[in-house]
Amino acid sequence: MSYQAHDIETAERLNRVRFARALAILTPLQRHLFYLIPLFFHSHRSDSPGYNGLVTPFGIEYYTPDEKVLEACSIFAITPPDNTSDESRAIYGVYSMGSTATFGQNPKSDIDVWVVYDPNLSHEQCLSLQHKATLLTAWFAQYDFEVNIYLVHPKQFLLSVSQDDAIASTIGCEHSGSSQHWLLLEEFYRSHICLAGKPIAWWPQSSTPKTHLFLGDVSNLPASEYFGASLWQLYKGLDKPHKALLKVMLLEAYASDYPESQLVSAQVWQRTLAGDFSAFNDAYFLLYQSIEHYLESKNDQRRLEIVRRCFYLKCGIRLTVADHPKDWRYHKLQHLVERWGWSTNLLRTLDECAHWHCGQLQWFNEQLNELMLGSYQTLLHFASVNKLSESLKISDLGLLTRKLHTYFSEDVTQITRLNWLWSESIAETDLTVVYSQQTQDYHLYRCTPESRNFMANRAVYHSPSKAKLLAWASLNGASTSTTHWYEFNGNHHQTKQLTKAARRLPAILKETGWRASKLDLCQPWYFRKLIFLINFNSDPTVSWRGQEIMVDYMNANIFSLGRQHTNMLQSLDVICQNSWGEWHCHHFDGNEAILEALAYTNPGVQRAPNEVQVDVVSCSSRLASQFEKAIRLLLQRANRLSKQAQSSSTMVYPLEVGGIKYGLFFNSKGMNYKDLSHATAFYQRLSKQRMLELPRPDLGNEPFSKIPQVIQEFAALGAIQYFLRQHEEGIDVYVLDEQNELNHYTQQGTNIDELASQVSHHHAFNKSYNDNQRFNLPQFFSLVRIDGELRALPFGVSIDESSTEF
Repeated sequence: MSYQAHDIETAERLNRVRFARALAILTPLQRHLFYLIPLFFHSHRSDSPGYNGLVTPFGIEYYTPDEKVLEACSIFAITPPDNTSDESRAIYGVYSMGSTATFGQNPKSDIDVWVVYDPNLSHEQCLSLQHKATLLTAWFAQYDFEVNIYLVHPKQFLLSVSQDDAIASTIGCEHSGSSQHWLLLEEFYRSHICLAGKPIAWWPQSSTPKTHLFLGDVSNLPASEYFGASLWQLYKGLDKPHKALLKVMLLEAYASDYPESQLVSAQVWQRTLAGDFSAFNDAYFLLYQSIEHYLESKNDQRRLEIVRRCFYLKCGIRLTVADHPKDWRYHKLQHLVERWGWSTNLLRTLDECAHWHCGQLQWFNEQLNELMLGSYQTLLHFASVNKLSESLKISDLGLLTRKLHTYFSEDVTQITRLNWLWSESIAETDLTVVYSQQTQDYHLYRCTPESRNFMANRAVYHSPSKAKLLAWASLNGASTSTTHWYEFNGNHHQTKQLTKAARRLPAILKETGWRASKLDLCQPWYFRKLIFLINFNSDPTVSWRGQEIMVDYMNANIFSLGRQHTNMLQSLDVICQNSWGEWHCHHFDGNEAILEALAYTNPGVQRAPNEVQVDVVSCSSRLASQFEKAIRLLLQRANRLSKQAQSSSTMVYPLEVGGIKYGLFFNSKGMNYKDLSHATAFYQRLSKQRMLELPRPDLGNEPFSKIPQVIQEFAALGAIQYFLRQHEEGIDVYVLDEQNELNHYTQQGTNIDELASQVSHHHAFNKSYNDNQRFNLPQFFSLVRIDGELRALPFGVSIDESSTEF
C-alpha cells in the first residue's frame, strides 16, 4: 500500500471513530437530527425544512443517504429525497467541527457546521444558500438542538483579502470575522468530522488526491495572527468564558515555543498514524494536555488548577452523580481527576454548578477574567514584535476591542454583568447591605442582618455607591421582587428605602432583548434607558412637616419649597444603559444634584435617534409622586430644548433650586447651568418668557469653533475619535480624546486606510496606553459630503451589515 493510500485509509478510520463517538454522546432524538444535517443540503424540496425557492443550489458530491438518514426522515415526517444527479451537486462537503465527538461535548453543546460550496456559484446563489442555512438553524432550534452553519469557499484560506475580499469574508463575523484565519483552520483540522461529501486532506505534508479537498497548510501558523485570535477568544468569552479560557491558553502555549509550536492537529495525526484510536487521542483532551505541559513547565499551579476546573465543567460529566450516563469519556475523566488529587467536596461543588449562588459565580467569573486578561497580555507582548495580520480588518479590530471595552473597562461607575455560566437561578431570599467605615464601601451579603451570619459569609459584591450595589443585584438576577433587603445597623427608614427601590428595579431592568449592533459599536454612544433613583441615600422629606396636597394645589417647586426655599432632592442616582450595551450608575448629591445630573445625561439623550426610555423611582418618605412628576417634566423639557438648540443659538430655561436662580443653557454641545442671582434683569425676562433663544456668542479661540458641526454632534466622553477627510494635499485629521479635547493636523504621504491601520497598531501595542485603557481603541469616521451635507460615516462598516448584531 502506498503512503498516500495508507494516509487516506487512516484518516477515514479516524473519521468513523469520531462519528461513532458523537452519536454516543447525543440523545436518541439528537442522533436523528444529526443524521439530517447533510441531507437538507443534499436535497431541496418545497415540502422540506429550509426550502427557500428555486435559486438555492443543492446536492453534495459522493453522498447517498443511508438507512439511518431514511429512518430519521420517517421520524420527522420528511419525504425521502429523490436521487440527485451529479450535474446538480453544488456542495463539496458538509463537516462538523469544534467540540463535537470530543471530551468537550456536553448535552448543551452546539454543533458548528461548515458547508464547503462550489466556487462557481454566483453571488445570488451564495446568498440564497446562506438564507437556507439560517432557516435550517431555526428549524433545528425547535428541538432544542443548536446547529450553527457557516458557508466556506474552498479557497477561503488560500487567497488573501486583497485577492478576493468577498471570498475572505464568507465565513462571516459571527464565526471569527477577520480576526483569525489559519488558527481557525487548525482548529477545524484537529476536530472536524466529514458528515458528507469530499473527505478533507488535513494531515501534515498531505498530497491532495482528486477525491479529497485541501483547504490549506497550517504547519507554519503566522505570528501576526495571534493578536486577533486572542481578541476573538476574549470576545467569545463574554458568553462562555470557561471555553474561551481553554482556547486562549492554548494560543499562549503555541506562542511559547513559536515557531516550533506543537500543534494539536499534528499531535492528533501522529497518534493516529501510530494506531492510537483511544479516547486519549482526542482533540479536546490534547488541547488540555498541551496547556498542562506548558503551565507545568512554568510551575504555574494556580492557573493550571483553574484550567482543570474549566475542562471538567466543559465536559459536562458529573462524577459524583450516581446515575449519570457513562459514555466513552466517563472512566477516562475519572482517571484524570484521581491524578489531579481532587477532593470529594471539590468534585461535589463542581457537579452542583447548576445551583451555584451569585457569590460562587462572582468568584469564578473573577478568576476566569483575570486569567484571560493575563494570557491576552502575554500574547500582546508576543504579537508586538509582529505586524497586525493583513487579514485582520481595522473595522473588525475596532468592533472587537469596543465590545471588550464595554465588559473589561475599569470604570468605577460601570455595573458589571455576571455570567451565570451553568446556574439555573441565582435569586436570593435575603440580602443585607453593610457599610464599612474603613474602606468607605458598601458590601453585599447573602443573609439576614444578624452578626453571626457574617462570620461564615464572604461579601458577594462591594461598591462605593449603595445604588450601584442594588442595581448590580437587580440587573444580574440576585435580587427579585420577592427578595428581602436589609441595611446592617440601619434604621427602619433606610431599610424601607432599600425595599422600595428593590421591589421596582427588577421589572424596570428586565431585559428587552436588545443587543448592540455593529453600527452602535462604531458610533458615539447614546442613552437607551435612564433610571433616576430619588433620595436613596439621604431624604430631607423625613423631617418635612408640610402638606403634600398643598404642593399639588399651588403647583409648588419641590426644588425650592416653602419660605426656606428648601430643595427636597438631596440625593440622586442615575442608572443608565447606553447604546454600547454598558450599564453605569452615577451618584449626585447636595443642592445641585439635579443640575449636575441634567448636565451629565443631556449629551447622551441629545445624540439618541429615538426617545430615551426614562423611569423615576422615588425613595422619599413623602412627596414621592410629586418628585416623579417633576423629574419627568424637567427631563422632557430638557430633551425638547436640546433638540431645538442649533449651533448658531442657545436655548435658556430658568429653574430655581434651593433658593438660587439658575439658567439652564442648551446648545448643540449639551447643557450647562449658571447662577443668575446677580443678573436680575436677565432672570426676570427669562422667568417672564419661561424660555429664551439667544444667539451664540463669538466663540473666539474655542477649538470647537473651527471644526465641522458634525464633529461637535458626534463628540462623546470616554471614546477616542478620529475624523478623517481626504484632500489633494493630504488628510485632514481631527482627534477627540476621552475628555473631548481636540487636536487637529494634516497628515501627508499616506491614505486613510493606512493611517487608520498605523494609529490602531500604535494604540494596540503601546505599553503606556495599554496599561491604562486596555481595549479603548479609537473609533474612525470618514468625513464625506453627501447631497451637499458633510457627514461622518463609521469606518469599514457597510450599510448592509450595520444593523446586524456583533
